[in-house]
Amino acid sequence: MYSAKEAAEITGLSTATLRYYEREKLIPQITRTDQKYRQYADTDIEWIKMIQCMRMANIPIRSIKQYVELLIQGGKTLKQRYDMVQGHIKDIENQITNLQNALILTQKKLIFYGELLQQPSYKEITYMEEWKMFKHGN
Repeated sequence: MYSAKEAAEITGLSTATLRYYEREKLIPQITRTDQKYRQYADTDIEWIKMIQCMRMANIPIRSIKQYVELLIQGGKTLKQRYDMVQGHIKDIENQITNLQNALILTQKKLIFYGELLQQPSYKEITYMEEWKMFKHGN
């Protein structure tokens, strides 16, 4: 069993975030000591890591909450969860495509700036001139 502070260290989240997850019912009821301190089990840590993974994929809290509610209900909601996960995969694939496009553009911008820094008059260039040069170069 882990204290809230230990669980926060293990997951990389703050204790406030852990309390928020519990308050929003994203994680099952956390065991408490006689003094009412939270005690996290290994299964709780794994559950939190699942939520973290979903959050890293930009899945909204309301969707995670819906998923957790369905998960707790067991096998009778398997088809609904399957459909949800399938939708999340499509969203993640779109995010990956968008991030790849952003990376390509950012890399081009970095190369452009490197080339611009080689020009002695780079400090005199206005943002509009820079924009035209960058746009023309692509």
